Amino acid sequence: MAVRRPLYYDSGTGDLKEMSDAMLTTVRERCLYLYGDSPSVNLSQVASGGALMGTIYDTRKTAGAYRTFVNRFPNEGETAEPGTVTVSYDKINSSSDSIGAIADTNSRLYPVFNNGGNIQSMTATDIFDTFIDPVIDILVDGNDRDGTYRIYTGTSLGNHTLISGTPVFSDTRANTALYTAGGIAETLDQPFTVTNYYLMRTNLGTTYGNPSVTQLPLYITSGTDLQTYTSGAFDSILQNEIRYHTVNTAGSRITYSINGTGNNRGSAMIDTILNGAGNYQQRFVNANDYRSQEFPNGTAVAASTYNLKITRN
Repeated sequence: MAVRRPLYYDSGTGDLKEMSDAMLTTVRERCLYLYGDSPSVNLSQVASGGALMGTIYDTRKTAGAYRTFVNRFPNEGETAEPGTVTVSYDKINSSSDSIGAIADTNSRLYPVFNNGGNIQSMTATDIFDTFIDPVIDILVDGNDRDGTYRIYTGTSLGNHTLISGTPVFSDTRANTALYTAGGIAETLDQPFTVTNYYLMRTNLGTTYGNPSVTQLPLYITSGTDLQTYTSGAFDSILQNEIRYHTVNTAGSRITYSINGTGNNRGSAMIDTILNGAGNYQQRFVNANDYRSQEFPNGTAVAASTYNLKITRN
């Protein structure tokens, strides 16, 4: 790894100087900000077929089918056990922009540095090692970073944009209060929503605000002069580089998954279910109609836990 110190012109002394650690830090912070301005890897909410999630499942208990005899109540062993409903979710899609590398046709695109007394331009590899590589590590560290995505249990979260008002996952359970002996034959599936989970994107400027490069570096012009970059020109290089590498470079691509490798992003999506063996109930209707049915019961437990994860690979 070749971390370089670009040169800049000190107008106060008239000298060429190497950028300090603090100056390098502001460039990296600016690079992260520019990624947040135009993320190269994006997630979206879709109705079905989302490539990111594969399929994850919400499960809940239902009542068993009721049974009736004409002369007595069906006993518990003769009555259907509670069933299970499974709802599949594949509502997150991932897409990456198509980004080409900047053409450095005359080897003068990038900032200059002092190489043992010789002033020469940095290479694309130098730019990656000096600025891009450490920024990618920050983007995938699991914290709320500009332009990255997370899961949340509501539709509003500070410094975030809601991607869709449709949840990407919903945890439901049987509503035991709706099942009564007097209602036999009860409707089998009577759920309520425990928690909805939504997709959010972290807003631009959340990590460092809107940082500016404290000292712009020098580059070699076509006339072989040294000149200071404009802010816009240097921003353009940094933004293209971070976007290019996070899509194209092995080991540096930003990827998301459900329960894959990497760091968790936001709330865990938990599928809960009741763990009871069934609540056996009876209802006498008339001398020819003795009914029984088993309802969902028990304590809510986690059947599965799903985490949105981010990593570089």
